[in-house]
Amino acid sequence: MTTMNFEDLIKLGFNKNEAKVYLSLVKFGKADANQLIKDTKFHKNIVYDNLEKLIDKGLVTFIIEESRKVFQAAPPDMLIRLFEEQERELEERKQLAAKLAEDIRKAVKKVPFKQAAVIYRGVKGIKAYHEEVLRSGKDYILFGAPKESVNILGEHFWKNFELKRIEKKIHVRMIFNLALRDFGASLKNQYTVIRYFERDFEPITQTDIHEDKIAIIVWSDPPVLFLIQDKLVANSYREFFERMWKQTTS
Repeated sequence: MTTMNFEDLIKLGFNKNEAKVYLSLVKFGKADANQLIKDTKFHKNIVYDNLEKLIDKGLVTFIIEESRKVFQAAPPDMLIRLFEEQERELEERKQLAAKLAEDIRKAVKKVPFKQAAVIYRGVKGIKAYHEEVLRSGKDYILFGAPKESVNILGEHFWKNFELKRIEKKIHVRMIFNLALRDFGASLKNQYTVIRYFERDFEPITQTDIHEDKIAIIVWSDPPVLFLIQDKLVANSYREFFERMWKQTTS
């Protein structure tokens, strides 16, 4: 009797109907469609459709016995081979995605004008922006980081980001909301200087000034980031930051 269960197959990527038909077949060893229909209580079209899917994946075979088609599970090693094949396909797609990303990056650099503004929406968009910050390798400053920024992305993301930033020797000066004092204390190092606003100033927005870019992040659900690329605007925000820096506490 097999110890394999329905949830195991779902974790491996089977859909629910495939999993139930496959388990039924494994239980019988070999069976015709009528036996599987009776056991799974599926309509015959569902059973036949999922048997075909399993055959295409190499997990089920069939033979003809007394003018009827009898199905049986393929050797167990086929499960391993199936996912080895999927891993190879995934690796090929990753390599293709990397190549396309590089092609797009080169093409964007050739565009004769700069985008004035870009909007990133959702957690993935915010993370993509921070990957760009790391990729640039340039120092930056920011102010207004609220507690929501930690709640939404999680401490693990931020600490991992900080490790990568330090590895790249990117310096940053940050003005945090006072609610992040405990978290900020865990981030201090030779590449990180943090100061804090007074208690009565707790904005839910964060502003990064990075080279000629200003990123304004609204830490709502979902978060939204407005990225403006303009040297004059960036310089004005930088001056504003320096004035605030003198008025904040460490």
